[in-house]
Amino acid sequence: MQIKYIDGPRLHRAIHAGVNHVITRKDYLNKINVFPVPDGDTGTNMAFTLATISEEIKSNNNKRVFKVADAIADASLNGARGNSGSILAQFFVGFADGIGSFKRLTPKRFSQAITVAKEYSYDALSEPIEGTILSVIADWADSVKNIHEKNEDFVKILNFALEQAKDSLRKTPEKLAILKKYGVVDAGAQGFVDFLEGINHFINKGEIDIVDTSAIAEPVENFEVELSDEFRYCTECLVAGNNIDRIKLKKQLMNLGSSIVLAGSKKKAKIHIHTNDPQAVFTLGHEYGTLSGEKADDMLKQQKDAHGSHEEIAIVVDSGCDLPEDIIEEFNIHMVPVRLNFGDEHHVDKVTITSEEFWNQLQTHPTHPQTSQPTQGDFRRQYQFLTGHYKNAISIHIPGAVSGTLQSATLAAGDTNDLPIDLIDSQNGSIGIGLIAFRTAEAVKAGKTKEEILKITHQAVDNTIIYIGLNTLDYVVKGGRLSANKKKIANLFRINPILSFAKTGIIPVGKTFGSKNKAEKLVKFVSSKLPDGPYRVGLAHGNAPELAEKAQTYFESLGAEKVISTEIGPALGVHAGPRALVIAIQSLKDDLNE
Repeated sequence: MQIKYIDGPRLHRAIHAGVNHVITRKDYLNKINVFPVPDGDTGTNMAFTLATISEEIKSNNNKRVFKVADAIADASLNGARGNSGSILAQFFVGFADGIGSFKRLTPKRFSQAITVAKEYSYDALSEPIEGTILSVIADWADSVKNIHEKNEDFVKILNFALEQAKDSLRKTPEKLAILKKYGVVDAGAQGFVDFLEGINHFINKGEIDIVDTSAIAEPVENFEVELSDEFRYCTECLVAGNNIDRIKLKKQLMNLGSSIVLAGSKKKAKIHIHTNDPQAVFTLGHEYGTLSGEKADDMLKQQKDAHGSHEEIAIVVDSGCDLPEDIIEEFNIHMVPVRLNFGDEHHVDKVTITSEEFWNQLQTHPTHPQTSQPTQGDFRRQYQFLTGHYKNAISIHIPGAVSGTLQSATLAAGDTNDLPIDLIDSQNGSIGIGLIAFRTAEAVKAGKTKEEILKITHQAVDNTIIYIGLNTLDYVVKGGRLSANKKKIANLFRINPILSFAKTGIIPVGKTFGSKNKAEKLVKFVSSKLPDGPYRVGLAHGNAPELAEKAQTYFESLGAEKVISTEIGPALGVHAGPRALVIAIQSLKDDLNE
């Protein structure tokens, strides 16, 4: 069968076939990922990028090829993740621009569009490097150009070009020393060839290729890579504006990091950069338009997950969980960040804003901050990354009655087929979630079975209660959690409410009186609620370490097995306000302590 032209439906089906093939190869691509950094997420990022395209264009049945190509380009920018995903997005933008307004593609028009896509792909990078996905795109595009002049059949053209792309892929280690060192081809380049293979299989067989990934061999045995923290955060955001000067923006980004990919058009641009200052990237992007999809992944942590030693069960929390950084690092707890904004200034919790900056802005910024829960996409990205490195995940979150975070996690878990995920309603917040996650991590480290760990986790939920004491009711009113009239009544009678988390939401569990020594009164109140037997205490303070230090000394004197102290994060801090004190008590009468 010959194919003389490509219209909208044919392009749609071909893209879907290519996307599906890459998704089945995701874990393999993660395993061979050593460039530009060995963070083991190239497969995840490419799969996420392409899956977004497939999802957003699934109902697009336009017969005009340029309409489908435009939809693919727009979807690719929305979903672009990582270095290779961003290059792919720019490839599709170039392909759409190269098509122009043609309703059908002849081989000649297809070749011209692919050539533009190749040029766009190179232009997206500040420092294009051969031996990567760029080389394979270029060689594939050139082979299409060479063969179409002698042949008008897309089947033969694409079959020939695929073989040239495979040959180009085999040569990537000859062009890039780090690939040769570890005995692998470039992961992004492999992903592009996988995409082409999916398309070609569909064209030749008329079916979507399903690959048995269990038969895919390891590229090399147990290779170890050198970890680097030169630029720690893989930072991305989408900029929507008018007449975006991408040349100027790319030059400015070069002062902030490396591995820069700037995909898009004058109206929409996707920034990808490795940097130590994600907030500077977001601030710069905001100068060109409205930001969305801000994220900053810790590549050092990803490298450890991909190539370091760890347990088989991953623990996931959101940044509504407060824990000291040393515990998060030691027990390899994965955190999906909450986003917050002060007016037009956007931040990624615990990544792009320091604690000192948060508390300063909370008290001085004219606009009270707003927080937004992690999206389904945020969790899906995290879960998909973990699929290649863990056998199970336990995801612990704030109650659904307080936030939609648990719902986002639940929806994302439903989309993740390769990783069993157990979702836990913590019935808690802040350091309370922290103690539950900590106890779960101890069970994982102790080598307990998954069933035993889940039982201990549920015991920790039942055994943990949190007490929140506020220095002022101003911020809880600003955040909309308390009416101004109730604040007036409380202030009139000098009532200091003590709040707690429950499955149904935030509830009052007690009160103290007087305008002085509020924290000390809270500590005394909580000390009357201590359980029999061994227990531990978690403390979180609102930019008032001296309050936590006094409380820690006191609870240690009462015999607490362990006292953990940290700061209140923005998720609760926007409502609790400065000098608030949060105390969580956890009984250790559980199966781990037997």
